Amino acid sequence: MKAAKPLVAIAILIAIAGAAYVLSARAVRTELLLTDVVAAPIEGAGGSVGVFMTIHNSGGPDRLVSARSIVAQRARLDHAVADAGLPIPAGSTPSLAPDGAFILMDGMGGDLLEGRMIPLTLRFETAGEFRTQARLAPPQSRGNVGDFGLFGLGDICRVEEGEPAPRVAIEVTPDGDGWRLRVLAEDFTFAPDQLDGPHVPGTGHGHLYVGGLKLMRLYESEARIGALPPGKHQVRVTLNTNDHRAYVVNDLPVSAAAEIIVR
Repeated sequence: MKAAKPLVAIAILIAIAGAAYVLSARAVRTELLLTDVVAAPIEGAGGSVGVFMTIHNSGGPDRLVSARSIVAQRARLDHAVADAGLPIPAGSTPSLAPDGAFILMDGMGGDLLEGRMIPLTLRFETAGEFRTQARLAPPQSRGNVGDFGLFGLGDICRVEEGEPAPRVAIEVTPDGDGWRLRVLAEDFTFAPDQLDGPHVPGTGHGHLYVGGLKLMRLYESEARIGALPPGKHQVRVTLNTNDHRAYVVNDLPVSAAAEIIVR
């Protein structure tokens, strides 16, 4: 689907107030590819199905607005922070993931047997509609991150007495037409060489979310976020164990958030 020709960026606004950052937007054609599209029944959710995938965006910023399927009574973006939809940064590879925002479908028709193909239509603000199919996978457990205000269906790791108690803050600053993220962590060590290994207290990696959408894992203290569509966007970082559980200290998730405003 053709989009308008790229426009020259008008200006970068230099107003910064607290944890809110403002940048101007520009129109750039979106180039999207959907891969690894799977669906999984959610245990204890009365036949509801979650849909997960990777979104490859080699073009400008976009937004996933909605989803639908002819075999579901309803499909919605679950754990999306902004009402306008899930922001897709320019030049990014975010994912609809069990530990972030995903598509939740209710009222599914037919048997939910592994291997079944489920037709799905996604609508993006700029790129338009994409039709795909999700292969039904084994059921996905709910986990308990939702009890702590975190995204998705994942699990947590409670820090025990005597163990390192990680803390985190973030700084987000303009970087060209995108953003530079800096993670300030205490009593925590990024350990990419231990990924998928056993839990070692005080070590692990981070998860970076924009608007609830999982943008990437963080294996170091800095990252870049590409240009975003107009609107307010929540940037959130959580600290996670080597086995991908979210750290929780004194019943509070180890996470930090900032707000980006794009006009």
